[in-house]
Amino acid sequence: MTVRSHLPQRLTLPEWLVHWLVWTLLTVKDVADMYGRPTYPVAKTAVATYWLLGVGYMLISVLAFYLSIWLVAKPLLTGPLGWRSFGKAGLGLLVTLAAITVFRYGLEFYLFKPILGFDNYHRNTSFTLGWFVQNSVGFYFDYIIYGLLYAFFRRNFINERRRREAEQAQTAAELAFLRAQLNPHFLFNTINDIYALVYQKSDAAPGALLKLSELLRYVLHEARHDRVLLAKEIDYVNGLVDLQRIGSKDNLYVDYQLHGYLNGQIIAPMLLVSFVENAFKHGIVDNPNQPIQLRVDLTDTTLDFSLHNAKNHQQKDHTGGIGLANVQRRLDLLYPRRHTLQVTDGPNEYYVKLHLDL
Repeated sequence: MTVRSHLPQRLTLPEWLVHWLVWTLLTVKDVADMYGRPTYPVAKTAVATYWLLGVGYMLISVLAFYLSIWLVAKPLLTGPLGWRSFGKAGLGLLVTLAAITVFRYGLEFYLFKPILGFDNYHRNTSFTLGWFVQNSVGFYFDYIIYGLLYAFFRRNFINERRRREAEQAQTAAELAFLRAQLNPHFLFNTINDIYALVYQKSDAAPGALLKLSELLRYVLHEARHDRVLLAKEIDYVNGLVDLQRIGSKDNLYVDYQLHGYLNGQIIAPMLLVSFVENAFKHGIVDNPNQPIQLRVDLTDTTLDFSLHNAKNHQQKDHTGGIGLANVQRRLDLLYPRRHTLQVTDGPNEYYVKLHLDL
């Protein structure tokens, strides 16, 4: 079951279009100012020349703005702060300043002067290379600052938007958990099996009832939090396997391996459970030659989860579960650039491999 949001969607312009509009408006403004108050010896009738000059100088501003984002801000925003990130940012700043100076020099002395007849320095008797570099840096350094501010504000805006989207997805996911995380047929059958154990006065009845209680408690209470202890998520998986074993009258074959240690790691709730439940619902569970293969490998900072099962084409139960699309969306929101999910949905088998940086 995939949860769809019914919140109204706001109409927003693509980011590239906003950038294009801003730079276009700035170019029009500069050309208008240049034409209205000419400070260069260009004839007023040479309108095309004004446009070429305006576009050319705006390209230098564009270069300063975006190079500062890519070469200066990015090293500071995409990794841990340290001497390496500051070193890369410092080197990026030098490259940005050099690129501005070289591009401006090429534009003015190899395009504007020989082709347009425009010489910006014909009255400058103290022109030197050092002066030109200092002038270029001073004139366009504002755009470097604008690029850095844009990058930092954009990162904060994206992080805040992801946080809000994660909250909305978590709320929708909680509703899905309460309605359908447990397959109703599985739940009712488990209750009936526990009743049979109680009726037979079996010693296994109290333990089975306790497992069911813990499973429901996790769904109703623990899953409400953004993060839970990984140990609790693993306990839920174990409880689900145990209850499925009761429902299948011990005719359940699962090759379940857990490697590594549970050492206080945390995880978003109900990520692993969906895959396990899907295997029980749609996989072959009673064939010792084709057991469900479930493997979890842990370190203090990573989790690798894999599950493989043969498909049961006779299984007609399509209820329960929150759906792969919902799980993928939560992974994208909660673990951006910190997860990989590979799903192979073949005609006779299903394979899932998930890596998380916890």
